[in-house]
Amino acid sequence: MSLSDRMRAAADDPDIVIGADGLLAVFNDAGILAPLDVLSASTIGRMRSEDDQVVLLAAALAVRGTRFGHVCIRLASQQDAVFVDGLEAVDTDALPWPESEAWERVVAGSPLVGDGDAPLVLVDDRLYLQRYHAYEDLVAGFIADRIESKAQGLDPAVSAFLDTALPSDDATEPTRQRIAAGIALSGRFAVIAGGPGTGKTHTIAAMLSALAQSDEPFPLVALAAPTGKAAARLGEAITEAATGIGGEAEKRLAGVEGTTIHRLLGFHPARGRFLHDRDNRLPHDLVIVDEMSMVSLPLAARLLSAVRDDATVVLVGDPYQLESIEAGTVLADIVTPPGSDDQEETAAVKPPIADHVVVLDRVHRFVEGGEIADFADAVRLGNDGRAIELLSDGSKDLVWIRGDSGKDFDDLVERITRHRAGLVEVARDPGRIDEALDALDGLAVLCAHHRGRQSVDQWRHLIEAALDEEYPGLRFGAEWYPGQPVMITSNDYRLNLFNGDIGVTVETDDGPKVAFGRGGIRTFPRSHIGDHTTVHAMTIHKSQGSQFDEVVVALPAESSRLLTRELLYTAVTRASDRVTLVGDEAVIRQAVNRSVARASGLGVRLWGSGS
Repeated sequence: MSLSDRMRAAADDPDIVIGADGLLAVFNDAGILAPLDVLSASTIGRMRSEDDQVVLLAAALAVRGTRFGHVCIRLASQQDAVFVDGLEAVDTDALPWPESEAWERVVAGSPLVGDGDAPLVLVDDRLYLQRYHAYEDLVAGFIADRIESKAQGLDPAVSAFLDTALPSDDATEPTRQRIAAGIALSGRFAVIAGGPGTGKTHTIAAMLSALAQSDEPFPLVALAAPTGKAAARLGEAITEAATGIGGEAEKRLAGVEGTTIHRLLGFHPARGRFLHDRDNRLPHDLVIVDEMSMVSLPLAARLLSAVRDDATVVLVGDPYQLESIEAGTVLADIVTPPGSDDQEETAAVKPPIADHVVVLDRVHRFVEGGEIADFADAVRLGNDGRAIELLSDGSKDLVWIRGDSGKDFDDLVERITRHRAGLVEVARDPGRIDEALDALDGLAVLCAHHRGRQSVDQWRHLIEAALDEEYPGLRFGAEWYPGQPVMITSNDYRLNLFNGDIGVTVETDDGPKVAFGRGGIRTFPRSHIGDHTTVHAMTIHKSQGSQFDEVVVALPAESSRLLTRELLYTAVTRASDRVTLVGDEAVIRQAVNRSVARASGLGVRLWGSGS
């Protein structure tokens, strides 16, 4: 078997045996290192004639780190980081960890470490795979160059429109939205951050509307997001903002459409590369990227390297949400100084990046200061005591059901199944398609896991079993049935349906179809629907970018490495009116207290070392 075949086999089968000895064998046997980690470290060691076990262990851990979302590893705290990654069952104290200072000295002197083509890069105590260090270097350099450029004055007409579109309650102080728009339109780099409902999209729409109504030439604008659903939603917000403006301004905005980052860059699956890169730049004057929290470091590096030197980049998103699936926490690193939960807490003398980041903090989605907003803040700040206190108060907007047994839980299941039965009723009536779509937005069950207790599979079984009892034969012998909630799982640009779009099977005058509400009611024959899944419940990851009147957040009954404050925060903030949380107190406290801080050097490079 060739090396490449062995590496693919190791990646596909975590139980495959790779020959190793010394520290690599010990950490592999303990379950910390996977076969792919061991094989990668052994291979680069042989290529550079390095056989020191502590160096090879560091290399294997660096490979492992990228699988858990880390851009680098910190040798001084690697034992703690392994614990945080979720391997609580491993007795890390019993393992032969090298002494951190000596470990760093040995690694620094290894032929595996260096600049240029060396496979590893060591900066302070941060050890990178060379490729990830190059990604971080590119993103940090791009931002540093942009924030050093001198800001240009705003066109008076643009400034006046922004004052009208983003008015202040206090005539003496502009809103943060107005400040953010001014920074974005007068410089070459800006970040507009904030939680759900704080007006990020409204700010972007106001910016573009102001540019469209100016006498100045309208820039070539790229609206991009990591997912098709997010891109389409952003484009629709701009279209809505354009409605009624009239004249040339409305025509200008009509030409601005959302797209995925991959599509913007011209990704070619067969070639595995992008059309646009540092040698073939994007033509756009203004590049706006929404849902930036979901963008990995490698993708951010590829996107920013393709932007023209004189173009403006605006990054938008919620830094407290779930991070990207791949390595990196780019938005959080840019927004928040290392060692702090809030950029406002930093010293009076701030680095230049602080003048280019605006965090919107006025909530419009749910009642500001209400129970949902307070609970979300407690989760975000890791205050488990305050979170439990709010849950215990018994608010109608924030309901706590302590576990998946007992009358309260049974009542919840009955209420949810009644909701789904109501969905079946309206979906059977061709004249009530809009009601069926409204019902989809009314309630969502969000789970941490696909399988097990309190999982997507368990809730789907509970709901469909109840529907079978209520409507005998409803699902018999057919994949589709009226009232079936459907989520698209791959982008279909032909139908303008994207991964994450949710629709419902309905009866129409032309027979059964699947209806979607984004961009107006659209119905499609069931045979036209591509990859999809039934979503009586969905994972919290899949809910990102969505909003519902009420969410039921179902936490597993026992400890899970997936349970973090970012996961719980994301779930809770999908709701506008009501949150029902199902989970034991210990599990909730674990989630609130646990933040998997991914190792990265980007924040340090932008903000300094922090506290």
